[in-house]
Amino acid sequence: MFRAAILVCFLLAAACTSRRVPVVSPRRTVVLTDSVLRCGGSDTVRFGRLHSGEVGVSRLWFENRTSRPVVIVSVTRSCGCTSLSYDAAPIRSGEVRAVEVSFDSRGEFGWQFKRVDLFFAGSAQPFRLFAEADVE
Repeated sequence: MFRAAILVCFLLAAACTSRRVPVVSPRRTVVLTDSVLRCGGSDTVRFGRLHSGEVGVSRLWFENRTSRPVVIVSVTRSCGCTSLSYDAAPIRSGEVRAVEVSFDSRGEFGWQFKRVDLFFAGSAQPFRLFAEADVE
């Protein structure tokens, strides 16, 4: 009886934890130009099919093709299920910098389409990253 109770506790604890699922895709580069900073831009990160409770993680790169450094000054999200990890240091002209987009599928079911807005210093419009997933 005691062993059965321990096994049940272990299974419940394992079921409550999230599992990070890296999304394997070819290297994706978003090119930042003066036009993108002035007018905004967008890209979609497709996480594919996730099981409820999994956290999809995808990496993409920003390449600065402007003549000045570019800095991410803030990020807003359409929900708490998405996050963006990035280095706050300026991306110098010609430099490429990785960012990591995460989507936590806990509590989500079916087709999901979420938004993450990145605001760059001196930019008039945000750069929109969309996170898409099918949660079963």
